[in-house]
Amino acid sequence: MKKRWKCPFNVLQWVTCVGLLLCSIQVTAQQQAPRKTEAAKLKRIAPGLEQSIGKTGSKTVRVQVKNKAQFLTWLTENNYNGNVTQTTPSAQILTLSNVSAKTLQQLANSGLVTYIDKPNRQAREEIELKDADFAVNNIYAIRSLYPLLNGSNMTASVKEGAFNPNDIDLKGRALSPESFGTTFTPHATTMATIIAGAGNSGPKGRGIADHAWLASSDFAELFPDNSKSLLSKGISLQNHSYGVGVENYYGLESAAYDREIYQNPTLLHVFSSGNSGDKADEVGNYVGMAGFANLTGQFKTSKNTLSVGAIEPTGKVGFLSSKGPAYDGRVKPELVAFGKGGTSEAAAVVSGVALLVQQAYKEMHGGLPTAALVKAALINSADDAGRPEVDFETGFGNTDAFGAIKTIQENRFIVGEVTNKATQQHTISVPAGTQKLKVTLVWHEVEGSPEAAKALINDLDLTLTTVNGAVLKPWVLSSFPHPDSLQLPAKRREDHLNNVEQVTIDLPAAGTYQVKVFGYDVPQGPQNYSLVYEFETGPEWVYPTIGVNLQAASVNRLRWKSTLPGEKGKLEYKLQNSTEWKLIADNIDLAATYFDWNAPDVITKAQLRLTTPTTTTLSGDFLLTKQLKLKVGYNCDDQVMLHWAKLANAEQYQLYQVGSTHLEPFLVTADTLALLNKSQLQGLPGFVNVAPFIDGTQAETSETVAFNQMGIGCYIKMFLPYQFVTDSVDLQLELSTRYQVTSVTLERLVRGNYTAVQTIAPVTQLAYKLHDTSPVLGKNMYRVKVTTADNKFYYSQPEEVLYADAGFVQAYPNPIPSGEILSVAVASDVAIVQLYDQLGKLVYESEEYGVIKQISTAGLKGSLYIMRLKTETGNYVIGKVLVL
Repeated sequence: MKKRWKCPFNVLQWVTCVGLLLCSIQVTAQQQAPRKTEAAKLKRIAPGLEQSIGKTGSKTVRVQVKNKAQFLTWLTENNYNGNVTQTTPSAQILTLSNVSAKTLQQLANSGLVTYIDKPNRQAREEIELKDADFAVNNIYAIRSLYPLLNGSNMTASVKEGAFNPNDIDLKGRALSPESFGTTFTPHATTMATIIAGAGNSGPKGRGIADHAWLASSDFAELFPDNSKSLLSKGISLQNHSYGVGVENYYGLESAAYDREIYQNPTLLHVFSSGNSGDKADEVGNYVGMAGFANLTGQFKTSKNTLSVGAIEPTGKVGFLSSKGPAYDGRVKPELVAFGKGGTSEAAAVVSGVALLVQQAYKEMHGGLPTAALVKAALINSADDAGRPEVDFETGFGNTDAFGAIKTIQENRFIVGEVTNKATQQHTISVPAGTQKLKVTLVWHEVEGSPEAAKALINDLDLTLTTVNGAVLKPWVLSSFPHPDSLQLPAKRREDHLNNVEQVTIDLPAAGTYQVKVFGYDVPQGPQNYSLVYEFETGPEWVYPTIGVNLQAASVNRLRWKSTLPGEKGKLEYKLQNSTEWKLIADNIDLAATYFDWNAPDVITKAQLRLTTPTTTTLSGDFLLTKQLKLKVGYNCDDQVMLHWAKLANAEQYQLYQVGSTHLEPFLVTADTLALLNKSQLQGLPGFVNVAPFIDGTQAETSETVAFNQMGIGCYIKMFLPYQFVTDSVDLQLELSTRYQVTSVTLERLVRGNYTAVQTIAPVTQLAYKLHDTSPVLGKNMYRVKVTTADNKFYYSQPEEVLYADAGFVQAYPNPIPSGEILSVAVASDVAIVQLYDQLGKLVYESEEYGVIKQISTAGLKGSLYIMRLKTETGNYVIGKVLVL
């Protein structure tokens, strides 16, 4: 029998009683998910769909039926007059058009219909950003310590619009590019570059799995692609950086993704959580609750996928990053990554990291890991962000790429299965000095039912027994639909909502710990699961790691992790070949996990030291350097000259060309100038960059230059007249280099031959103003001749100048057919143009602007006309025009 509360009428007693009553409600709320009414449990219409049809009169819907043939017969018997199509692989899911409110109720009452859902909605990209900072997610450590872990022999699919397969950072690695069509989106190209960019354009174009292959899939269809087909092409992961507006329910798309993954367990789907973090759902358990439960698409509430929110460089969750819980109280998103407010980029980052986790496992074990194991490795290694332990804003924390890889490399995972009411027990040996022990359980299971109150079917329980016999339960959040409850800190208790459970313990005693997985309720078993664990052992450098480049004479953000709460520390640096540690900052709060260091203006190797009262942590040797800027000196038919500024302490320089897929080295030089015969460049013509070697280590490359697309000719960068029509002929010249140039000559075309007008020798600068003191009235044609030390000549393109004195005017074409446009050149920017016929009658007048005046001859009869122009100085210029 339920306990009834009876409050006395004494005011003090009444207040106390109400307080106890509210406390009881709050405790109950934290122990269970929000309950739906019995009617809601049986409701087979997607939330909001009934109201939507009521407003519009008719709508297209998707229905899931028990038997297609019987259902089609039922439609005929009920006089349905819309169209029926099968738009998904499942024969039991049909799309119906012209569905009215009456038809909707008929469908809901039919015993043949199991669920009625929304059709395809317009998917939208979740913001494009191009400011990726891989240090936030500890990606540079992988490049330093596992350089061969680069996505080789792996393939990811990008589902949205098509990315550009011809992009310089993606070229040669697109799967079936002929199927992409001709329209490419910058957003998809950016996502693909974050996941697997080759870095051909420069360091910022290098993605996480930079040797992986990439495929494209259209998000016009929101149902999942055929998983068997994806896997047959070598695709092990699909990125989804799009949304359709706030939707927080478990529908046909959600169930389809869970079913596809359960049947094809090695395929991982990564979704952006959405950029509607300030919005509220309009229906459901969390209706009207702004800032919560606002994932942008029902498919993102699926159990077996991974949803990713965004954090800023400071570690704070992005304001617009969509947050949980899912409709039934489950934790969503599970992870966050850097996205500076945009979850598209965050999802792409996690996709790139997950691809490397799959590769690490594949190279060790000969096959792909399950998606559940990859998800467990990512979740367990994540760094706590937001509120302590799990929360609905950041999930289980900020993605730590290096930590996830180490989980696989060090075999800190267990794969098992459990049946109903059975227990599987595993032993973990915790080393001394561990600051935190984390254990995460993940299982992927059969799809849920859209009309059920919660998605979970098979319910497993995780517990950790310490060396002292204490039994620790997982961290669980209150999912009661009130903002205060949703922001409460996680508590240890049984979890009967999520298929992800995590137990942690701070400062665990060394010894043997027992991890138990209990089949609390497994109606469809046995249930496979993945279990991973991690030992945090003290401060650890995240950035820089060994071989990383920091910018000299610039502010660089240093990052570390795994410090104790409230711990203070000291930061110092030491340069190569020095024993002196120089102070950066003292008594800093290490909980911030980052510090902005204004590095000295010196080019060398260096090292950092982080000192706390109990530990000293050294970084690997990194480079203090400056990125070179590659310049084109000249671009001749057979030769190109490249040059760059000398970098202090650089021993030599490596030049690269863009090959079939990646940068390829082709020249090492100690000089800062390179003369290249174009026959040497066998890769992508015209794309090159350069990198210095400092203390025996190659620094980052320059940005790649496309010398054939820069408008730089053979020594001559620019040659143009200051004015096309002028009473003083002046031309501007800009050279691309002075290398070996002995003289520059301005030449004018005279009776078919170019004649020298002005010669400059020696050449001491790059830019000159050239002048002709004796041009002829009318058209003058000029070019520039460059003479080099080896007595070779290089010429500019010809340029035309109309020289006009105060009385000069030129009209062309002349004669001109009636109706065509007459061009008039005169030495005045503004002029009043008049035309008189042979009788002296004014037949045309207008005020014209510009160097060349445009006059319409429409309506003029064939005749000779007198043209009179009044210039802006008040002078009159006379000419003749013959109209045919």
